[in-house]
Amino acid sequence: MSVHVKSNMPGGMRYTISLGAHDVPLDMPAPKGEGPSPHDYFDAALGGCKALTLMVYAKGKNIPLDGVDVEIVRDDKDERRGEYRLTARLLLSGDLTDEQVAELHAVADRCPVHKLMTTTTIKIDSEVARA
Repeated sequence: MSVHVKSNMPGGMRYTISLGAHDVPLDMPAPKGEGPSPHDYFDAALGGCKALTLMVYAKGKNIPLDGVDVEIVRDDKDERRGEYRLTARLLLSGDLTDEQVAELHAVADRCPVHKLMTTTTIKIDSEVARA
């Protein structure tokens, strides 16, 4: 799948991201814009992956997980020095034992996006053309 980012107006800072049949807004964070920003989507990818991974895992293991709420807290004060910290706070709903909660915690840290962000070397090639 490819992602397409298109300007909403010439010279503007608002964009639309097309992900298949889905369009989502992209902007600068306040005070320059209204967000969500590229960093917001980066962080959201982690939270969404953890939630979906836990639900799929729990269903496969017959663990009575009714839902997962995830809050991602960003600490980007050292980003320019090469450190970007995210804290994932997971709220699990369901009649879960302590052992199941511990198992789900371990699984959450192995979701594909978490692994991508922490163990993979990502190489990016940029190509430029005139419109």
